[in-house]
Amino acid sequence: MIFLYYSTVDGQTKRIAEKIESVLKENGERVTIKEIEEKTVTDDYTFSGNDKVILLASIRYGFFPKKVYRFVEKARLANVSCESYFIGVNLIARNVEKQSVENNVYVRKFLEKITWQPTKVKIFAGALNYTKYNFFDKKMIQLIMKITNGPTDASVDTDFTDWASVKEFAESLIAE
Repeated sequence: MIFLYYSTVDGQTKRIAEKIESVLKENGERVTIKEIEEKTVTDDYTFSGNDKVILLASIRYGFFPKKVYRFVEKARLANVSCESYFIGVNLIARNVEKQSVENNVYVRKFLEKITWQPTKVKIFAGALNYTKYNFFDKKMIQLIMKITNGPTDASVDTDFTDWASVKEFAESLIAE
């Protein structure tokens, strides 16, 4: 069984999780997918040695949500005997060099704060959804994009996710 857990802010991480789920199911894998929500983070997680656990999470303003940290702790991911994966989703990963843990400060800091050491870490670029942001988020993200030489036209949404890489990652789980 492959367990996919995700935390999303604007929906892109959910779309990535659903793409992974789709590829896995098309190849005959049994998959359970669940969104991490504050009220559903419990101690009720059981994984066997043949399972695979994948946690996907996106950042906002440089941080992963607290519920992601609570999930890692409550699911006792540091103690699982099965393969486990962490997928970080963020806009700085639109630059290829930021798709490695060494060069992605947000993912690196997250991994330093937790006791869980995933079997593999993957980083995907997210999406810039200006047209869906509230006024505050739109202005803040425009400022961040200006500082980092990203797109600032608030009338245009941009999907930076490399969907071929997402598919390739999912297929790598089948081959293992």
